[in-house]
Amino acid sequence: MENNNQAFSPFFWMTQPKVTEQKHHVKEFVNPDEIPWTDWLMPGTQFKLLYCDIANGNFTILLNVDPGTQATVHWHLGTAMAYILKGGFYYHEDDKGNMENCFTCETGGAVHQPFSPEGCVMLGIMMGPIAGYHEDKLVVIADAQLHYELARQNNAVQYTTVVGYVKEAEK
Repeated sequence: MENNNQAFSPFFWMTQPKVTEQKHHVKEFVNPDEIPWTDWLMPGTQFKLLYCDIANGNFTILLNVDPGTQATVHWHLGTAMAYILKGGFYYHEDDKGNMENCFTCETGGAVHQPFSPEGCVMLGIMMGPIAGYHEDKLVVIADAQLHYELARQNNAVQYTTVVGYVKEAEK
């Protein structure tokens, strides 16, 4: 083993920086206006998939909710965070997030049915799947892979940052 007489210290990365080599053809910065909206899981909603980690199940979306949309009852299996860019939504009359620049953190295990009277656009960061219910029955587990497939079918993954095990079908 070679002895280079240089002790490793916490300052190594600050004094010996190496720029990460880009090994893929995905743009580092993306204008979401270049991504088409894809119909989401419930009527009156559309999304743009910005980040998709198939291996760990995390994904980031822009979510557009039409005015008057009442979400179906759903369960967050992991934590979900949302930052409202336009409009608003709420879970209870006494705790309205009906304003731009509001942030909410829905902890894993939350089961709820939000309502958006005037519609909204939000950035959603999902740390796991969402389980959807209809007539008190579990009907869908919306994980990172499902979001990727929905966006792919809409030709909307060209600018998505994808991590994990996605393999496009041979053409």
